[in-house]
Amino acid sequence: MSRRQSAPTAPGEVVLQPAIVRPDVFGRTHPDPRADPPTVVLDPSRARTEELQQVGPETPHIPTIAGAPQGAAPDPDSEADTDGIPVVAHPADDGRAMALRALLGSAGALVGWLVAAHLVPPGALGGAQLAVSLFLLVGGLAPLALGLFGSPRPGRLAWLAPAAVLPVAAAVGAACGLALPRLAAGSVLPGLPPIVGPLLVAAGCAGWAVLFAHDAVLAGAGKARWTVWRTVVLAPVQIGALVALCAVAGLGAPGVVLSWLGPAVLCAVLGAAVLPVLLRRGPAGASRGQAALGVVGAALLHHLVPIVVTVRFGPETGAAFFVAWQVFVVVDLAAAYTVHALSGAVAREPRRTDALVARARKRLFIVFLPVIALGAGLAGPLLAAFGAAYGEAGDLLRLMLLGLAFRLVVAHEVGVRQALGHGLGFDRLQLFSAVLVLVVAIALPVTAVGVTELRLVAIGYIIVQVACAAAVLVIPAVRRTDVEVRAP
Repeated sequence: MSRRQSAPTAPGEVVLQPAIVRPDVFGRTHPDPRADPPTVVLDPSRARTEELQQVGPETPHIPTIAGAPQGAAPDPDSEADTDGIPVVAHPADDGRAMALRALLGSAGALVGWLVAAHLVPPGALGGAQLAVSLFLLVGGLAPLALGLFGSPRPGRLAWLAPAAVLPVAAAVGAACGLALPRLAAGSVLPGLPPIVGPLLVAAGCAGWAVLFAHDAVLAGAGKARWTVWRTVVLAPVQIGALVALCAVAGLGAPGVVLSWLGPAVLCAVLGAAVLPVLLRRGPAGASRGQAALGVVGAALLHHLVPIVVTVRFGPETGAAFFVAWQVFVVVDLAAAYTVHALSGAVAREPRRTDALVARARKRLFIVFLPVIALGAGLAGPLLAAFGAAYGEAGDLLRLMLLGLAFRLVVAHEVGVRQALGHGLGFDRLQLFSAVLVLVVAIALPVTAVGVTELRLVAIGYIIVQVACAAAVLVIPAVRRTDVEVRAP
């Protein structure tokens, strides 16, 4: 700014001195005021002042937007300048979509097994489910391999993940088929050499591993909703293949195995071609894998337990147990899906954590306790819909559902800890409970063959769930919800 000072002169006479130009706040002198006529401003002293134009810092050159016509002024409201900025999806939304994918896949599988029970005898179904459970077990553990790649772009990870999981899954499937011929016996077509069985098991494990790895890549890229649509499309295709192979071609147990193998391999090949293109513009570091302990615990509990029971007690007894176990798994995954909504609600309203936790608990018990009671009352007729040979497992299903009532306590507290960012300890508890159920299934002595002999397995499951629920309730940290919520 410039300032004029008056020098002492004779009374009544004022002489203005030349303007003194001082540096501005940026350390630069103002331009010469004589280069531009000043604005005349009257102040109370009636002295003429010169108001200099305020000059700001130099604006750096803004590059033009690629693709804009030369000479055209860029539109400040255009969305073109957001190209390359990653769209961050909320982790809770991805987790809920993955839980919905698991629930829909399990429900579709239950419908498929209902159809298979009317197309093949119980012994053939029990032998076929060994190979199918191994497919899903190896596939469920496949997302663990994504942690080996760090945080590349999803488009690159879509290439790397299948290349990593495919040979390992195929080797595991072939080794299991050779070590336990019963696993591969149900997949061998009549007239073919026995080595075909382990090869088909290896192909099925590889196909489902790639499929689950693709789902994990999509979830990490914030596109978990695509896994839901893939499941919705794949389940009817599997059921259609089952009807064609078993009812029309009359292949029996191998047809059941091929109905799970063929569509999965085709879907994995299609995903390997489409996903790198779909995710090529994804931001680096977006690959978020599921919690390793949670993945292992769910895979062991849902898929390894029926394998152990069928191998030890025979295919017919194992078939009845497997059907009852599938009903239990559907209800269990439905409860897990309901709990996943809590993470998103807490992230949106962290100040209402206490109220949201109480509401989730109330909703969980109000919805699922009547479902469990209804399932226990209708367990016999429900399993009889699969066939007369499966109705004997009604008492077994009732015991499983009773254990699930205690498991709801653990599921709710796991959801609370996940919503507050402290779910690791309870993932360990989930894994520990799955291992204990496996120990019960392995240590149970085989004194006779029959579904009634498996009641001890269900009772052991109830004891494990009661112990886990008690452990959850007595840990003081579980009841604390007044903790800071990590921002997404």
